[in-house]
Amino acid sequence: MMTTSSYTVTQPEKASKTPGSSDSPPGNWFRRYFKRLWFFICGAYICTLDMIENLFIKAPKIEIEKMEKRSEQVVVMTGGPRGIGFDIVKKLLQLDYTVILGVRNESASQKGIDKIRDLGVTTGRIKFLYLDLKSLESVREFAKEVLASKEGSRIDMLLNNAGIVNEYYEITEDNFESTFQVNYLSHFLLTNLLLPRIKETAAKKGGGDPCHIVNTSSSTQRFGTIDFDELETSKVYSQLKCYYVSKLCQIIHAKMLEKKFQEEKMNIHAYAVHPGVIATDLWEDMGRFECMSRPYNTVMKWIGRTSDEGANTVLHAALTPEVLEKWGGKYFETGKVVRPHNQANQPELRKKLWDRSLELTAIPV
Repeated sequence: MMTTSSYTVTQPEKASKTPGSSDSPPGNWFRRYFKRLWFFICGAYICTLDMIENLFIKAPKIEIEKMEKRSEQVVVMTGGPRGIGFDIVKKLLQLDYTVILGVRNESASQKGIDKIRDLGVTTGRIKFLYLDLKSLESVREFAKEVLASKEGSRIDMLLNNAGIVNEYYEITEDNFESTFQVNYLSHFLLTNLLLPRIKETAAKKGGGDPCHIVNTSSSTQRFGTIDFDELETSKVYSQLKCYYVSKLCQIIHAKMLEKKFQEEKMNIHAYAVHPGVIATDLWEDMGRFECMSRPYNTVMKWIGRTSDEGANTVLHAALTPEVLEKWGGKYFETGKVVRPHNQANQPELRKKLWDRSLELTAIPV
């Protein structure tokens, strides 16, 4: 179910005592338990449908060896080379991209790159920069370092790939619920900070190959109803509800970006992508529901997507020429455009989320 686990998290049982932190999640135990159970069932239902679909519809293929090399192009990506991230980075290096990775643990990430090199991938270049998506200040510093670096003199693609789901309640130093901030809000800020450089790159390219922004979302966004009264916090905490909402926000973010690019006639396109149902360790960290989630994870290992297939699905929109302008701003599953949650198609709600995000990240309107 959780398909974006490329962001390494060491989660204590209780959140640290940062400003606004709390030892206990909001809402009484009874309401939290049944809300948690409900969203677990919702996620299991969606993932079951996805796995059935996997039996009949294959993931899109990207024939890297037949594609033109991107020797002069640069990708900025959040999350390290593990899980889906490992195969995404591998494919980008095979295409000879320069990849700037925002990671928290450089030594662990270097081990992932070493494994890629051991597989015989000698092309491409990697630059690690520290990024903690639980801190908006870290996001600003990361963006500043990217823009000041030689590698960041152009940005052809931004992959907002990192994601978490917390077993325990935690609010960040910025006083936001951590899943919402890591999965959506920090990526919203990062995108806005890097956007001037992406626009410069697109202008240099003229009417040729566009620049791309890809948000890794999830099919579980179907159960992620946005409530602006508890968007960045929680009244009754459910980690899965927070995850679903953050994935819906990523889809709306892509739609709003595409609208702005079209208005400005920029050669840039944004997409939100569900990589498919992939067995991850997040399914095995479900606390009280671990007895149900572990067997489910075992089933996913048999009939779910591989991380390589997930990487193909994430990169498909950005690397497939026929997608381009025709499907900019769309939400993809299995390489095909899918209608997302109804809220994603409400212009007023999309505008409200955009304005609220600007406010929360202190970006001037």
